Amino acid sequence: MSKKVTKPNQNMQVWIDAGKSKYYASALGHLKHAKKCYERAGIEAEWDSLVADLRARHYRKKSFMAGLERIVSGAAKRREPTFLERARWRWPKGSNR
Repeated sequence: MSKKVTKPNQNMQVWIDAGKSKYYASALGHLKHAKKCYERAGIEAEWDSLVADLRARHYRKKSFMAGLERIVSGAAKRREPTFLERARWRWPKGSNR
């Protein structure tokens, strides 16, 4: 990734266009922050345009698209329970295991 970046939105595009899923988390983090900025500035139409462009250009990147749709819908990322939490649910209190 030695491309020169001159605009903030280009940063995200470089991460996505690199075709490496390891960069998607950074791009999605940028998008999450960008969505808040677009909403605060009152330019939701531009946000919708950006989302439509991303959907058209990157529709084959399934893991990226799933994250994008979560951000667009405002859904929180589902946290998987830890091993300890699953164990506590499975074993009743007071058991001698």
